[in-house]
Amino acid sequence: MVTLYALYLNCADTLSEHGIENARFEARELTRFAFGYSLEEFLREKQRIVEETALDNLVCRRVQGEPLAHIIGEWDFYGLTLTVTPDVLVPRSDTEVLVDTALKLPGTRFLDLCTGSGCVGIALAHERSELFGVLLDNSEAALEIAWKNVKQHRLESQLSAVLGDVCHAPEKELGKFDFIVSNPPYITLQEMQELDVSVGFFEPTAALYGGVDGFTFYDAILNRWLETLNPGGAIAFECGYRQARDLAERMQGVGLSNIEIIADTAGIERVVLGFRN
Repeated sequence: MVTLYALYLNCADTLSEHGIENARFEARELTRFAFGYSLEEFLREKQRIVEETALDNLVCRRVQGEPLAHIIGEWDFYGLTLTVTPDVLVPRSDTEVLVDTALKLPGTRFLDLCTGSGCVGIALAHERSELFGVLLDNSEAALEIAWKNVKQHRLESQLSAVLGDVCHAPEKELGKFDFIVSNPPYITLQEMQELDVSVGFFEPTAALYGGVDGFTFYDAILNRWLETLNPGGAIAFECGYRQARDLAERMQGVGLSNIEIIADTAGIERVVLGFRN
C-alpha cells in the first residue's frame, strides 16, 4: 500500500522511462482516472493510502502506445472536455488554429466537414452563441460521439449532425452556409507508414489517410462542396505541415480568392483560408 501521490510519482517515472513526453501530466490523468477523482480531489487526497497495483493495467496500455485520451475516454480541446473513443481522432491543439480562424469569419451558419469528434464545430458554437452549424461525417460511429459531445455541452439548439460523404455531391436539403471549416484526412501514403504507433495503430485510419498525395479529400471538397457556400462565403482548411502552399494553389484554381495561410503556435503553416466570389 502507498499514498496516492507516491503512486502517481511511480507512474510518472515509468512513463518517462518509456519515452513518453509530459510523463507527469499523463501520470496525473491516469491516476485520477483509476480512482475516479477530479483534479481537485486528486490534489486533496494525495496522501490517501491506496492499492499499489491499481494503475498497473492502465500504465501497461499506455506504454504499449494506446493514446491517453482513449484510455481515459476524454480530451480537452479549446477549453472544453470532449468524449473520445477509438472511432475518432484525438483532438490536437494544432486544430485550435482552425477554430481561431473561423471565429473571425462573418455570418451565422456554418458547415463542419469531416467533423470526427465534433471538436471544431462544438468549439465554434460554444464561443459564438449566434452561430448555427451542421456537423457532417461519413462515419456513423464518429457522429454518435460528436452528438454526445454536442449534448454534453448543451449545444443541441445550435448544432445538428448529418451523415454524409464529402466525396459525393452534397444533398440540396443541407442548404447554404456562410462558411465551411474542415480538418479532413490528409496523411499521405508514405506518412502513413511512418506514423507513431499511438497514431497509426490506435487511431482510425479512415480519419487519417488522405490518399497517396494527401489531397483526396481537399480536392473532393473543392470540386463538389463550394456550391454550398453563399457568395462571399469562406472556407478554412487545416492541413499537414508541407501542404499549405499546394492547397492554396488548388483553392485559387477553383476560383477562391483572398487566400491566406495561417501558422500555428509552432510556426507551421496549418490553416488555409479562401473566399468565394
